Amino acid sequence: MFDSFARGFKMIWASIQMGWQDKRLMLPSILTVLTNIFFGALITFEAYAKLIKGKAGVQGALASGAHHNFLDMGKMTNLNGPLDPAGIGGGLTSQVMNNVDTNAVLLLVGLSFMWWLTNRFLEGVTTALVYTHLTEGPHEGKVSEAVSAVFASLPAIICLGLVTFIARRLAGWMRTRRGAGVFGFGMNFLAGVVEIFWTLAGHLILPAIVIEGTSFWGALKRADRIAQGNLLTIGIGEVGVDLICRLTTWLVYMGGLAGFGYSWYMHAGWTSPQVILGAALWACSVVVVTALSIYIRAAFYTCLYVWAIDSEAVAEAERVRIAPPAPLAAALA
Repeated sequence: MFDSFARGFKMIWASIQMGWQDKRLMLPSILTVLTNIFFGALITFEAYAKLIKGKAGVQGALASGAHHNFLDMGKMTNLNGPLDPAGIGGGLTSQVMNNVDTNAVLLLVGLSFMWWLTNRFLEGVTTALVYTHLTEGPHEGKVSEAVSAVFASLPAIICLGLVTFIARRLAGWMRTRRGAGVFGFGMNFLAGVVEIFWTLAGHLILPAIVIEGTSFWGALKRADRIAQGNLLTIGIGEVGVDLICRLTTWLVYMGGLAGFGYSWYMHAGWTSPQVILGAALWACSVVVVTALSIYIRAAFYTCLYVWAIDSEAVAEAERVRIAPPAPLAAALA
């Protein structure tokens, strides 16, 4: 575990250096955070202004966890952390269905879909830029070319989202129907397998879609060849990037909540300069940490994909000699 953490920190630092060398690599991740704020605020406004009818509807939705599920929409696939709606739709929709009309539900679903698609689009742009940086050199990639490549791949990306949504729903259904005893343990185990497999597969499918311009099924077969052909000589968990990003993000969120809790306990005025300054610093920290987490994850899985492509081009006996891309090589040194 400690080795995984050490490799993860090396990978993160090397990715930050790569992004600092070519700052365009991190631009889509910053835009992702800003669009998350925009869509989050817009959906919240629409939900409370138009969708939930009356005080009883608001209280019932809150009691059943609608507000919590909205903030936690990223759990649909958990690709990029808690501020990323990585699956189509969201938990808030199911919570307010009994209190809204059809048009309001369609509005919410449409906004959620646009939110998800914007995130996946920007993640694809990051993947394309990082790939060009790794294979052609710094400053060689053009944002316009990356955007065009992702636009051409939108049908396959939407298919990825739909299948991911179904996989996550299937895993959730298995957990709720698991029962007790050995059968219950088996259902829970299968649900975990589905979640883990599809989360990891999704990270390799998206680079295949964007980099090679293939269809969803072609990308799925590509990811399967990478997994079955032992094209990667390490396991994804051997470099603890995901765990470090999640832990850092969680610590920043908890630090902000602790600060607000302390201010409330000390009866500090919410308009006092200290509270305002602290809130501003915390908000900036959330933006920076979330953007870095999104960028670093995309860089990590793009490095893995590039390494797999290079390994595939040589005989199996010679694959151990293929050096991984620079950020990943720094982690494994």
